[in-house]
Amino acid sequence: MVNILNSLEKAIVKHRRKSLSRAIFAKHNGTIQRGPFEGMQLNGVANISQAAHGLKIFGLYESPIMDTMLEWCPAEVLVDIGAGDGYYPVGMLRANLVKRAVCFEATEAGRKAIQINADLNDVGDRIEIRGRASSDFTKTIEGLNLPPQQTIILCDIEGGEFEVITRELIENLSGAKFVIELHEQLIDQDKTQLRQKILSAFPENYQTTILSDSPRQWKGIPELEAMHDLDRALITSEGRKLLGEWLIAETLQEE
Repeated sequence: MVNILNSLEKAIVKHRRKSLSRAIFAKHNGTIQRGPFEGMQLNGVANISQAAHGLKIFGLYESPIMDTMLEWCPAEVLVDIGAGDGYYPVGMLRANLVKRAVCFEATEAGRKAIQINADLNDVGDRIEIRGRASSDFTKTIEGLNLPPQQTIILCDIEGGEFEVITRELIENLSGAKFVIELHEQLIDQDKTQLRQKILSAFPENYQTTILSDSPRQWKGIPELEAMHDLDRALITSEGRKLLGEWLIAETLQEE
């Protein structure tokens, strides 16, 4: 009985969070209201959860890594591995934070969403959309003619990072900056060993840091301040089962 009640509570919470986010998204017609991507339009149809729409509208989505990438901009190229609906590549192109974006997205629904959002924001001519990033990703990268020291690699592929992000890839892109979301909890292997594997893939000239998620700063956003405490907590939550963590890696000094 306890398990049934717990499952029911979780389902209600998820439904409420998604319902609130959809309402916010509809109210603002999918237009981001604040932050570096202010004015960007989102179609809202993708293979990812719509429960994050509220965070995106208020410019709060994954703010820890957004802040990190902003420190590296402007840059020439963003390579987004697991691009979802194209939020980052489209937003960074529109804000002229990068000049070119290459998206790798496994699902057809995601690739269509990226193209729609790119066209909505008039950056379709600067974005390249590809399929799944596989274990031979280094060979694919070699054909992109990337300027490593002016390239940002963003990776969010639900555990696939441990196969795709290799020493060979890093050396091929020596000088590039990496943001890699870690998902070792999704893989049935030794979790410590998996994390050590990806950390040790970076040569000595790289500095690596594990960045953990943190509470969203909603103060000064009237629409959020006016909400019930519980609704505001749901909107500003990423809805993760575990604390979000990202591996940040950059060279100690420019080559």
